[in-house]
Amino acid sequence: MEHYKALIIGGGISGLAAAQLLAEYDINYVVLEARDRIGGRIQTSREGLTAYDLGASWAHDTLTNPLFDQILDNIESLKEDKYSLYYDDGKPLYFSSNAGPKYFDENKIEQVVKELEKFIELKYFEEIEKKDISLYDIVIQYIEKQGRMLTKEQVLYAPQLIRHLELWHGIGWKEMSSKFGLVDNVGRNCFFRNGYDKVIDEIASHLNPNRILCNSVVKKIDNTRNPIQIELTNGTKMTADWLICTVPQSILQLDSKLGEIGSIEWAPSLPLRIKNSLDNMSWGKLGKIIFEFDDAWWKHHDTDRFVAVANPDPYFINVWESSKSKICAPNNNRDDNNCPTPWDFPVLILNLYKVDNVPALLCFTQGELTEYLEQNPDEAWNYMKPILIRLIEKNLDESSTFDHSELIKPTRILTSQWTVDPFSRGSYAACKPDNDPTDLVIQLSKGLVNVRFAGEHTILDGAGAVHGAWMSGRRESRHILIKEGKMEGDIDDL
Repeated sequence: MEHYKALIIGGGISGLAAAQLLAEYDINYVVLEARDRIGGRIQTSREGLTAYDLGASWAHDTLTNPLFDQILDNIESLKEDKYSLYYDDGKPLYFSSNAGPKYFDENKIEQVVKELEKFIELKYFEEIEKKDISLYDIVIQYIEKQGRMLTKEQVLYAPQLIRHLELWHGIGWKEMSSKFGLVDNVGRNCFFRNGYDKVIDEIASHLNPNRILCNSVVKKIDNTRNPIQIELTNGTKMTADWLICTVPQSILQLDSKLGEIGSIEWAPSLPLRIKNSLDNMSWGKLGKIIFEFDDAWWKHHDTDRFVAVANPDPYFINVWESSKSKICAPNNNRDDNNCPTPWDFPVLILNLYKVDNVPALLCFTQGELTEYLEQNPDEAWNYMKPILIRLIEKNLDESSTFDHSELIKPTRILTSQWTVDPFSRGSYAACKPDNDPTDLVIQLSKGLVNVRFAGEHTILDGAGAVHGAWMSGRRESRHILIKEGKMEGDIDDL
């Protein structure tokens, strides 16, 4: 059977980054990718009027993002921005089923959300070991404390506006950790108008294509042998001195569910320290839907992002009224509706006409809604139509008089498939109350002597982001190179 110095499982950006560094030092490596393409959760469709990213779309933390710095160096050397970078950080246009931006401004909804975020931050800063609760529950605590200083309008919509965090983490606010829910970007977010696959192509251009084997699904990793033996589902076996496993966290969590597509059998089984840390982390399900039209009928709105705010939860009014009388209100109506209907969830809508002069809208969805629409893509237009119809109105603070039947249907609809893809099963790591992302990073970055782990779930700086995955792949290659005497450095510094 074929033997390699290093074998990399996964042809996403962490696996490709690892391969690139190994290749620079003439290490005998091979990349095994289960899909028929490279890129992993970076996937760009070029079937429509422009490049549509169904996976990653932005560079985050651009002040401390070494991959972004490398991209800028590449642009400078080529004297051409082949990525077509764009900061889509204009003020979003907030609207709901019966309120518009004027309503949100006049009632200071954004200001209340900022205070709510500070309330959450202080809760855990004052008491590090404070029990973690859901975002939903901590909003209740905020209203109980500050309700006397809030208006009814603020109580109705501030809780719904903070649900924009669902569109960061890909999980609902009733299951999202409030301790790890807030997002603090180090630098502006930069959008790739020409597709994130350009980054993948750039890395792949430095690799021997014969060393990237697509449609190679790993069935078993036998670490009882020396060298390590890997078996594919097609019966092929190969050995390696080093293994870098970059499969998503969701696939590692299938360890006890052998027989499912994508699951990998480990011999011996993964140690308890890793299993326990995996059991103590959760998984987000962020999704995307692209609607392409013949004409941008919403072009009268000169903004790059719309945020469709979910309908208010009447329970918060009960809490608000009780806070003024200091009587605790029981929550008798907190069950979610299993059948999603429009305005149940927040939706972020990227205006690609403003961003890229293309008559298309890119809608982001959170966990429960993502699962439903990815399993039922034919329902995407029916779900989003009542939301998008609001954008026809120039003044979103007035009631719509437009006949829904008159809205021109999209000429093309693209729906992400991350929750139904057996090799991803979702988007990226996410935290529920009492989850511990730090422990998972510690345990996976320790590895198993000659078995190393990389991916967005194995690193703290850039966790959940493309540059985090990229850095983790290079980290593990440096580990191997130092151990093999090919590179100077201290393992403990990695």
